[in-house]
Amino acid sequence: MKRIEEAVEGSGTAAIAGELSLSPFANLIGIKIDRMKKNYCRLSLVIDEKCTNYYGGVHGGVLATLADNCMGMAMRTAGLHPITVELTVNYMSQPKTGDKLTAEGLIIHQGNTIVLTECIIMSGDLKNVARAKGVFINRVLPVSNKENSYK
Repeated sequence: MKRIEEAVEGSGTAAIAGELSLSPFANLIGIKIDRMKKNYCRLSLVIDEKCTNYYGGVHGGVLATLADNCMGMAMRTAGLHPITVELTVNYMSQPKTGDKLTAEGLIIHQGNTIVLTECIIMSGDLKNVARAKGVFINRVLPVSNKENSYK
């Protein structure tokens, strides 16, 4: 299966990864940055007990959070400030506790205000776990908030 990264033009830069960080909530559940380049992001998450639902499976909100963060980070690599307007997640298979998931997100279309993104979440054996589409707006930060926002 062709990875999304292969379809993205340009080379990866360590500078982007050094300048951007995940949200505190993403850090709380264990999401890690694997790779970023302009318009693209790859995140990973090892599923542990805190990511499970009442029945012992992976909570759908964890996968939605992984996808939302991945698509938002892809926007941030392009210098944009994303706010999620709509998030659609299609769940395709059930990962297990201990599985390492990889999410790849990229910008599909960038308008003046609205940005369309896509994400695929795969298990370690490249099995599709979920696919997501996101609609974001690009927030313009007031000058006073720039120092207070996390990178």
